[in-house]
Amino acid sequence: MSSPAYAHEPWEDGSVPPPPPSSPADGYSQNMHLLSTDEHTGGTNSDLAFSGNLVFAGHYGGFRIIDISEPGTPEELADVHCNGPQGDVSVWGDLLFLSVDTPQSTPSCDGSTNVTASTPGAWEGVRVFDVSDPRAPRFLQAIRTDCGSHTHTLVPREDGGTYIYVASYPLSASNIGPDCKAPFERISVINVPGHDAAAGLAAAVVAEPTVKGIDLFAGSSGDFFACHDIQVLTPRNLAAAACLSQGQLWDITNPLAPRVTADIDTPDVDIWHSAAFTHDGKHVTFGDEYFGPAQEPFGAIWTYAVDNPAVPLSHLRIPRDEPSTYHNFNYIPVAGRNILVSSAYGSGTSVVDLTDPSNPKEIGYYDMRSNQWSTYWYNGLIVANDISRGLDVLRFSSREAAGARRLPMLNPQTQTFLLHR
Repeated sequence: MSSPAYAHEPWEDGSVPPPPPSSPADGYSQNMHLLSTDEHTGGTNSDLAFSGNLVFAGHYGGFRIIDISEPGTPEELADVHCNGPQGDVSVWGDLLFLSVDTPQSTPSCDGSTNVTASTPGAWEGVRVFDVSDPRAPRFLQAIRTDCGSHTHTLVPREDGGTYIYVASYPLSASNIGPDCKAPFERISVINVPGHDAAAGLAAAVVAEPTVKGIDLFAGSSGDFFACHDIQVLTPRNLAAAACLSQGQLWDITNPLAPRVTADIDTPDVDIWHSAAFTHDGKHVTFGDEYFGPAQEPFGAIWTYAVDNPAVPLSHLRIPRDEPSTYHNFNYIPVAGRNILVSSAYGSGTSVVDLTDPSNPKEIGYYDMRSNQWSTYWYNGLIVANDISRGLDVLRFSSREAAGARRLPMLNPQTQTFLLHR
């Protein structure tokens, strides 16, 4: 059923948006509009990356490439079958990188199946593909990393190459092996010397820096040190690391040796899962991946001043009485305002105004009554990857997004520019 919660406004071209679909399964604010769904069922859909009009949608069996130049009628160009949860993706020129965090029987896509880390020849890490022809992606190589790759983050360089920060840890007993056992307290850094197929074939691990100062996290495979997700703000040589038991800020002036500049501890965060900087670089928001009944304040987003992160400026959990968590998110690239777009698992997609970071307000939502893994703003659209249904394309018709910058590409965990207020 619909909700009258938020104002219905014209789109930037002056046209009036259509009313939301009259589905009894959906709840939504009047400024949110579902334009289309490109279904992908039968598996787990995960994270997203963008280049031009293309969306790269990871899943536990590989990744899809979807053309959204016509948002109401997206076209799937390819569905690459390459087993290996959990399918975190990023793009760099002609290259796509795919995280694999479950030991596999083979590094390549052909015949790869889930095995245990103790299986002879077991592999996990990052697979590299040439996506210069989006209708015919080509596997290039597989880079083994200790404990696999739960998530990864690009750290671009001025020479046209990029480093990749690989975050991983022993997820379960099946992940325990010679190079993956508790306590695990490092990341892997991959060097990619360019952005074409030759560079993809030359990509390799060049460093494994230790991450200091993290509290032990109690996992099913033992107590370990680990970072779940890393957000970088390259103009400031900053990173925000969501490290399960706490948050950290890093100085990445030397990207091969990140230096911890702040440990952030907030007792009411269950799992430090994701992070995003505001586009003026002044604030950072962390998300709490909480599995449990609706309970204030768990599952909230927490915002801090980058220059003084000792005490949170605010927190906000979904203002509806249902189990939910802010999962993967980014800030709309618009000067003068801080508007966060986030997936919220069982609460769908949420849009939050954090322009006053001490007084966050949800200003839009679309609740599909399902489970959205990732939701991001990209070039006038909101694009979400639903765990069980597939890709949703939405429109947020509100003046808060007016004047947002258009981007040639987007890896949501990599922020490459500043917008000054």
